[in-house]
Amino acid sequence: RAPDGTFYVWGNVSQLPAPLNDGMGFFRAALEKKVIVVPGEFFDVNPGKRRASRGSRFRQYVRFSFGPSMETMELALKRLEEIVTPLLPG
Repeated sequence: RAPDGTFYVWGNVSQLPAPLNDGMGFFRAALEKKVIVVPGEFFDVNPGKRRASRGSRFRQYVRFSFGPSMETMELALKRLEEIVTPLLPG
């Protein structure tokens, strides 16, 4: 769906194969390709650590920014494709 007004978009990575199926795993793999994404759990506000017994509700998300130039975006998407494509079936 098209974003409603910011230059960030959330991506649900839960359907990708491990270790890319959580935000931190996807972040680490992207970083190896010199692409920065932000793990969703970094945005999970948990005042007073009240939810210590369960993980972040945003664990399977990453945040992408499409603020950089189109050339930079195309390069980043190509690098992310290199990470994901070999792990997909068929």
